[in-house]
Amino acid sequence: MPSIDRIVGIGSIAGGIVLAVFSWQLDLGKWRIPGPGAWPFLLAITLSLIGGWLVFRPQPQTRGISASIPRWGKWAMALATLFGYVFILEPLGYIVATLLLLLVQIRWVEDRPWTTSLLTAALAAVISFLIFGLWLKVLLPPGIIPIRAGW
Repeated sequence: MPSIDRIVGIGSIAGGIVLAVFSWQLDLGKWRIPGPGAWPFLLAITLSLIGGWLVFRPQPQTRGISASIPRWGKWAMALATLFGYVFILEPLGYIVATLLLLLVQIRWVEDRPWTTSLLTAALAAVISFLIFGLWLKVLLPPGIIPIRAGW
C-alpha cells in the first residue's frame, strides 16, 4: 500500500507538468527579459522536483501517532499566534512581531530548544526585513524600532 507521501508526490508531479505546459504557452521570454510564463514555469519545476523527492525518497522509520497525544492544542496555538500577529504587527513593528511569531511557532508548536528557536526566529525576521524592506522596498511597519524611511 503506497504511503500518503508518495500519493502527494505523484499529484505534485502531475500538477507540475500541467502547470509547466500552460506556462510554456504563456511565453517564457529570454534569460534577461523573462516573459509572463517564466515564474509559473519555475514554480512548476520546483513543484515537480519536490514531488519527485516525495515519491523516490527512502521510507523513513515511522512511528504511529498515539491517540493519547492531543494535536489540537498545538494547532490552536499556531492559529492563535497568527491571529495575534495581525494585531501586534502595527504597534510593535515588522521585525519584533515577526520575531515573536516565529519564536512561539518554533519553540512551542514545534518543540525546539530555546537556542534554536531564538536564533532561527531572529535570523528569519532580520533576513526577511532586509529582503522585503530594503531590497524590494516594501513598506513595513517600523513599530518600536526606530528605522528611517527608505533605509
